[in-house]
Amino acid sequence: MGRYHRVVSKCQMWRPGWKQVLAVWAATCVLAAAQAQGVVITQLEGEATVTDGVRRTSALVGQRLGAGALVETGAKTNLLRLEWPDAAVVDLGPASQVMVSPPGFRARGGRAPSVYLLQGWAKVTGQSSAPAGGLVTPQFELMPIGGAVVVFVGAREQQVFAESGAVDLGLRPAGKQRGIAPGALFNGDGPLLARPPADWLQRVPRAFRDPIPRRAAQLKDRTADASVLPPPTYVELSPWLAAEPDVRRDFPRRFAALAQDPAFRRGLQQRLSSHPEWASVLNPSK
Repeated sequence: MGRYHRVVSKCQMWRPGWKQVLAVWAATCVLAAAQAQGVVITQLEGEATVTDGVRRTSALVGQRLGAGALVETGAKTNLLRLEWPDAAVVDLGPASQVMVSPPGFRARGGRAPSVYLLQGWAKVTGQSSAPAGGLVTPQFELMPIGGAVVVFVGAREQQVFAESGAVDLGLRPAGKQRGIAPGALFNGDGPLLARPPADWLQRVPRAFRDPIPRRAAQLKDRTADASVLPPPTYVELSPWLAAEPDVRRDFPRRFAALAQDPAFRRGLQQRLSSHPEWASVLNPSK
């Protein structure tokens, strides 16, 4: 019985009109970056998608992801697990969006962040001898992580539960540090709780509640042939396009080809103030 139980009881190919040469080029670049990165999906219970460069696929066990890949789980997804070569593990719950190995964020304790959590549930697990890089959200950062930490980011609430091991939380953008003791819950603007209430623990994804063995070693020779999906629409990608500058800074280069689609381009033009770095793509002559 895990810690939670103890506490509670007590496709489609590219649409016609997209350049096939671009698709082949993108797939080749994504594969090379993923092989270098070594982040692999090792568990999947439900549906999820991966946007790596301009290539969007269904998520698949054994799939390797490059730095900057965007992963989104479905509303009914129980679990998606990511594993790193250094033994770091990130579990995602339902309706969650993360960027893998996000560029643009400085390292702490010699470790760069493992993921940027835009919204939803994430559990980051590291080891005291080999801490995980940790996690960054729009409101705070947890870097590095030598135990297990459960994080939720919603529209109006943010929580951090130090399941095992203490963790230092840095509030953004001020950088003010708050220590969270093992078993304690940080509840956004509320007081730090010595232990989380039972009703909050019951909200935690069930798959987070018990230890799950690592599987990366078993999948090291596995080839994942993920189904290619249509490129993301502006609406689908808009939460990331309107994210903080450090997150979206590289997007005009990564997603420039998407601006060839009239609907995507129209979305960029109508909300240019949310992502002004796209002006050079939309109006290269200026």
